[in-house]
Amino acid sequence: MSISDKTRKILWIRSGGWCAICKEQVITPGTASDDPSVFGEEAHIVARSKGGPRAGGLAEELIDGYANLILLCSKDHKRVDDQPEYFTVERLRQIKADHETWVRSLADADSGRMRLVPDPGFPQPRALKLITRGNPLWNMIKESVTFEFAMPDNLHDDDEDLIIEFMDLLRDFLDIAPELVSVRENRDAEKTIQQYISRLAERGFLVGAYVRHMLLKGGSAQDATPWPMLRVEAQLSIEAVVATEDGTPYPNQAR
Repeated sequence: MSISDKTRKILWIRSGGWCAICKEQVITPGTASDDPSVFGEEAHIVARSKGGPRAGGLAEELIDGYANLILLCSKDHKRVDDQPEYFTVERLRQIKADHETWVRSLADADSGRMRLVPDPGFPQPRALKLITRGNPLWNMIKESVTFEFAMPDNLHDDDEDLIIEFMDLLRDFLDIAPELVSVRENRDAEKTIQQYISRLAERGFLVGAYVRHMLLKGGSAQDATPWPMLRVEAQLSIEAVVATEDGTPYPNQAR
């Protein structure tokens, strides 16, 4: 027998994705080029093998059942198996029950709090789109409701001032975009953005951007509100990595 997908999902959801002992989230964030790293393990309370820790006393068909599993990080999994005299069956079952009660209390406390969560209806971007013209960035601005940015550290004052001026311009455009309805107003906005992109390119900077589709949940609202978030970065062209849309660097760009 083995752990079923349904049992595995129930365990991870009821555990909140946290180790039942150290309360650490058992997944690390992904990067622009790598998937998240998962170090959570579905540990058996009563061992599957006859010579394993806390083995015996449980029917074989129940060994891989939900009641005999506890979600642990790899460190605590080794710890409970190395110290079976302390981490008895009864103690582990109590740890699991207490942990799941704690997870439920967090969910109850958080139910009325405003929070942003990824919109499952859209794939989440894993790489910035290279922006070389004003039009694509202007279209991203028009569909967004919030804005974040990033820029290199330790820049010359002139370069830093130009990037800050550019980011402030984008923030201002985000505020007034709904009011710019004529073709002329939109075209003028695109041209202004284009001028800054060109000036940054002359100084050796690339502009990248994406829109991350989020949902605003919680509070008094019954339904989640779409909350597209624009992210814009200015990067030194000599340090930028060209990648596919899924964040995989091209072979001659890999570092």
